[in-house]
Amino acid sequence: MDAETSAHADAELTSELRDGVLWLTINRPEASNSIPFYVRDRLIDHFRDAHTDLAVRCVVLTAAGDRHFCTGSDLRVRPPAPPKPDGAPDFVAGSAVHMMRAGFQQLMERMQDCQKPIIVALNGTAAGGGAMLTLAADLVIAADTAKIVDVFSKQALIPDGGYLYLLPRIVGTHKAAQIVFLGDSISATEAAELGIVNRVVPAADLRTATAEWADRIAAKPTKVLGWAKKLLHDATEIPRTATLENEAVFIELNLGTEDGKERMAAMMEKRDPVWRGF
Repeated sequence: MDAETSAHADAELTSELRDGVLWLTINRPEASNSIPFYVRDRLIDHFRDAHTDLAVRCVVLTAAGDRHFCTGSDLRVRPPAPPKPDGAPDFVAGSAVHMMRAGFQQLMERMQDCQKPIIVALNGTAAGGGAMLTLAADLVIAADTAKIVDVFSKQALIPDGGYLYLLPRIVGTHKAAQIVFLGDSISATEAAELGIVNRVVPAADLRTATAEWADRIAAKPTKVLGWAKKLLHDATEIPRTATLENEAVFIELNLGTEDGKERMAAMMEKRDPVWRGF
């Protein structure tokens, strides 16, 4: 990423680490908070780095304004392409696959694999890739004015970014088919009933409500939450025996963490534990 593009990314995706909570804010309200490639790539970097950054104990993803959370990719902004040799076609077989794997699919995997809890503060409309970001989060707190829109069938597009991997796991196959085939908007209240959203609050209270949950999570033993997140995600993917084996391994690993030692010390000293997150 060159200096000019990096400067755009700095302005259009702001980040603030406060008391263990990394706040990421998509800052393109004039473009309905659609995200160009450099904002997408910066998000990928943040979730990758948060995975191992001991200072980060929870991540919040939200957006500027009160109309849109994210409306997917901004296709008006194209990444630079290397020059092609003479005679090469405009479209080369395999390029679309590479673009998808390196783009929103990688972003979804970074969110799922990041062993820090991720909260989406859904401030407005989530459409296309924005809906994927909502599904990929661990927890979602939505403004009562927010909505989720499946735009793919209306635009003759195959849902991407792992959308069809995530959606049926949350709402079930039949309800997922209804959402995908009909493309109706889903209100925040309906999303809560479907299990996509954990909590709906008045729009004016969204940041306060999100901060309350984020601060509570950041004060907990972070490694424990990270391993629990992995077990939750693996539960639908791998056999029971493998899940139980991983559970046992994580329990043993936890005994050697500072928080694991603090748990034992606090129990012996009959006091409240102070979790450090590692």
